[in-house]
Amino acid sequence: MNYILTTIGLSSLTNGLRGVFNAGEIYKYSNMNENEIDEDFKSKFENEFEKLKKSIKERTDEELKRLSAEINALLHFYKKGYLKNDFHKLLITDTYLGKKAAEIVEEVLKLKGISNISIYSPKDLKTSDIESFHLSLSEIVKDLSEELEGYKNSGYKIIFNLTGGFKSVNSFMQSMASLWADETIYIFESSEELLTIPRLPLKVDESIFKEKIEVFRYLEDGLKVDEKELENIPKSLIVKIGDEYTLSPWGEIVWQKVKRDIFKKLIDYRMIEYSNEFKKDFEKLSDNEKIQINKMFDLLDKYKITGEEKFNLKSLNYHSLSGEIASKYSYEFYPFDGNDSRRAFCNERDGKVIVEKIGPHLK
Repeated sequence: MNYILTTIGLSSLTNGLRGVFNAGEIYKYSNMNENEIDEDFKSKFENEFEKLKKSIKERTDEELKRLSAEINALLHFYKKGYLKNDFHKLLITDTYLGKKAAEIVEEVLKLKGISNISIYSPKDLKTSDIESFHLSLSEIVKDLSEELEGYKNSGYKIIFNLTGGFKSVNSFMQSMASLWADETIYIFESSEELLTIPRLPLKVDESIFKEKIEVFRYLEDGLKVDEKELENIPKSLIVKIGDEYTLSPWGEIVWQKVKRDIFKKLIDYRMIEYSNEFKKDFEKLSDNEKIQINKMFDLLDKYKITGEEKFNLKSLNYHSLSGEIASKYSYEFYPFDGNDSRRAFCNERDGKVIVEKIGPHLK
């Protein structure tokens, strides 16, 4: 089974609507939302687009390949047969035409019997505003890193199809592919040969992340960091937007990757302490459970420092206890993702959370 992420450009529209619109007319609106587009253009475009979409099922494979480079690559990838259980993620810009271009690729995949498709439009991903673009790229890493890891652990091969899409997006996704994808595929617009690049055996130096773990945790969520703490951190890993520092898109890629390894150990948090019983409980957990509970500790620590409810998510749900159990434990939270019913039981002392033990939910 394959997890295939495809970056989507506008060539399915410029090629598919050639003769009605020239490429310049299409690209004029490439960074616009629906309400920003000229009504005359939009009315004519939507009429012609529906004709294009309906024509998909009548086209031969050779005609479909000529619609766009990304479609060409996908059809070449499946030349030995379509795998119906593959999952396709279509990465598009946060624009009206981006969504329309993805609909064409989606229609082609459905025609071939593939229905497990998700169109992914990161908020504010446009090529017209550099600050919004950087923030959006960082959001892509946050959104995709855990998903990619989950599919990989479930036996999927991770493939990035970076044939189409915008160059500015693809150059970033190639960096992400170097750490997260098993292979990357390319094809030239009208080529008959698929170029496959396996993942390079890159080794990330984790020392700076381990040394400055609290700084990277705070940068990840945009919390204020003392500039002195940033002095020894490579400039490629951070970016200043306005008066605030945050992780650069590349920093986000590397951090999300190394964080999984760092979170396999019990981390020292400013507002959290551990009982000896809990330390023993932690050592009995699987690596995945250790990662999950550290994610919750990360949220809990930020919640206790800032007092902001945005960190006390439903998945964490740190709350006080009442009844008989409150005589021993004052608080609990959900330490694991999903439907796991176990709880982490806590007390508080001098403003800090003391994690006492992990146990079954006590009603």
